[in-house]
Amino acid sequence: MNLNSISNTILDETSSFEQLCNALNAFSLLCSEATGVSPDPSFDAWADDALLDNGVAINPQAAAHCVVDYARSVAFIRGVSAAIDTLKLRFPGSSLEILYAGCGPFATLLLPVLGKFLPGELKLYLLDVHQRSLDSVQRLLTEFGFCAHSVQLIKADASTYLHPGKLHLVIAETMQKSLEQEPQFAVTANLAPQLCPKGVFIPQHIEVSMYMADLDHERRLMDYPRLENDSQEGGRAGSGQRRYRLGTVCSLSPEHAFDQLQRARENSTEVVPALEPTIVEITSIADISRFDAVLFTRICVFEHYRLKDYESQITLPSKCFELSDLVGGERFRVTYQLGSYPRFNFERLPKA
Repeated sequence: MNLNSISNTILDETSSFEQLCNALNAFSLLCSEATGVSPDPSFDAWADDALLDNGVAINPQAAAHCVVDYARSVAFIRGVSAAIDTLKLRFPGSSLEILYAGCGPFATLLLPVLGKFLPGELKLYLLDVHQRSLDSVQRLLTEFGFCAHSVQLIKADASTYLHPGKLHLVIAETMQKSLEQEPQFAVTANLAPQLCPKGVFIPQHIEVSMYMADLDHERRLMDYPRLENDSQEGGRAGSGQRRYRLGTVCSLSPEHAFDQLQRARENSTEVVPALEPTIVEITSIADISRFDAVLFTRICVFEHYRLKDYESQITLPSKCFELSDLVGGERFRVTYQLGSYPRFNFERLPKA
């Protein structure tokens, strides 16, 4: 498959899952052969990761491996394409200024659809903290015939980068499940205020919610597909309620991220700032030993392009191992810690 057929397959809403997987595999192979960057999950080591003040920037090989998180790639690529189409209508005749933060070695969320647009329609700024990723993207721009497009490569930390002008679109997908480790919150807080009025930030919203869930039951029934029904009171999987919603523990939207970060820095008495806490109470049920405290991440990429439970590596459940042996009625203060290793912390509160 060439890049044009890959793009057409990904953007075609009627493409089967198998066709989408084949297209993304082909894209990964084309990029790897052209650049010498071999996708690698790198789950067993942090070699070549960049340890930043606001989170970990995964290494180029691990970033390349994200291509084959199929639903994730499809949702973001389609969302980016739709956002650019929307912005062209909002700003007719303008050359759209687009910053892709954390582009990685393959610029996966933008490169497959770049051929839709004529040179001059877009001004692209591709940013990454790893020089090897930027070198790789430069080779791909040449390999795929995009040299006529306006593209600037920037080596910088997306959580502190200041753009010289206002942007129409910011693309920033720098996250793991439950917003752990990577700097998505800090990147959003830094870059969202740099949008022009009516500009778009992708993703548009990320929500992390805490549940009591019978994960063994969910795995047996679903083998990790998306849950078919999940309401505010708890989803049902087969007979009997298997989830109890405890609350939203983090809501990240471009409109509010900067203010949340500022309040965290101003109000925190700790060395590492944290967002305002959420108090959750463990639900009292008869078979509580079957349940775990779990974080679920839901992502609105752009408009109707979304990622829900189990659809992607970044929306898999994250078990709260600190909260083993749940006891009904116990209350916890849940805080999202920022700094060099973002994560959730849990503090058991004394009984009233």
